[in-house]
Amino acid sequence: MNDTFLNLTISELILRHPETLPVFAANGLGIFTDEEVRTTFGSAIRLRTALKGAGVNADLFCRLLKEAVTPELSPALDEPPEEAAPGSLNLFALLPCPLKIPLEAAFNGFLTTLPPEKRAGLTYCIEGNANNQIDYADYADHFESPADMPDIIITPGFNSFFHPHFVRRFIRSGTFASVTAYAGDRQLAAMGITDPDGHYSMPAMNLLVLVVDHSRLGERPVPRSWKDLLSPEYEKTVAIRGNRDGTFCETLLLTLHKEFGADGLARLGKNVAWGWHPSQMVKAMGNGRQEGPAICAMPLFFANSMGIREQVSVVWPEDGALVSPVTMLVKAEKQEELRELIDFLSGAEVAGICAGASFPALHPRVDNRLPEEATFKWIGWEYVKNHDLKELISATNAAFLRSFQEISP
Repeated sequence: MNDTFLNLTISELILRHPETLPVFAANGLGIFTDEEVRTTFGSAIRLRTALKGAGVNADLFCRLLKEAVTPELSPALDEPPEEAAPGSLNLFALLPCPLKIPLEAAFNGFLTTLPPEKRAGLTYCIEGNANNQIDYADYADHFESPADMPDIIITPGFNSFFHPHFVRRFIRSGTFASVTAYAGDRQLAAMGITDPDGHYSMPAMNLLVLVVDHSRLGERPVPRSWKDLLSPEYEKTVAIRGNRDGTFCETLLLTLHKEFGADGLARLGKNVAWGWHPSQMVKAMGNGRQEGPAICAMPLFFANSMGIREQVSVVWPEDGALVSPVTMLVKAEKQEELRELIDFLSGAEVAGICAGASFPALHPRVDNRLPEEATFKWIGWEYVKNHDLKELISATNAAFLRSFQEISP
């Protein structure tokens, strides 16, 4: 009986048994009582995975579900669901916010090109990663088998799909295989951005650059490299991406730790006064107020969105814009079955949309519209795969926090 529940996705279970919602609300899974969360993230998470992630006893929870089910309102418990089989979601895309709307529109156009029977059989969820209620990648530590996951997963950043549990169980085993061998254009190719082991695909990347408000910088020199950001003369003048939970930009912290160790993170912590969303940085730069950051480390998309502002300039670091990956995982056994979908996601149209939104793409036919002298700083596949990123991200954040004292803007 438990497996009947545990093998269903959250959305399937509650669709079949809406009277079980109070059980979720009262036992650690209240997040799924939100209809939007349930129909998006809930379509990609089985009950067994959600319970593990929340640390909830599965036997007890299933007993409560059974007691809550009203037979006259629901199908028989032992009947298979009429909806798609658990874990059969073909695509789950958790996209950076600037990409969500244009890529979803292009995806809908792609669907119209498919034969009706293929279109009807394709299940998908495309979501923006601005949803602060839940982080789908965190469930990667609790997946037990490939069937627990969608066939194609697109996520941004150094998330749990790089953690040891997931890497050991699903990456090294060959569950996922890269679908692109693109090295990038003349500027990107020098990085060695393609996974040499053929597991992760990287259709695009998020770049981090520096933005300077000269009215606040005053007589201090403009920082020209990431190392400059550690200089004592910039104490409490810097803003970087930070979340309400006390975590900060893992791409920046990992890169600086790799090059300058814990001492570099301590120096950065003394210089950072604001942990903000990039949209807050955009509003603050060049607004004419005395208080606010003189220097922001922000994604290229947000830097480009500012347009021309008096006393504000975008600085492309001499040692390279930091690369945060947008990765795509594709089940090796599904590549032929989903060939049209994979070709679309890894093709020139999607790459062009990414490039147009300041997320450089690796497709060879795409112009990323980058400065001619642009260089890049990529932490490297060897570093990513030879370190426990779960532990390292936690340790680097802690080292940064030890010297960081937040000052409200």
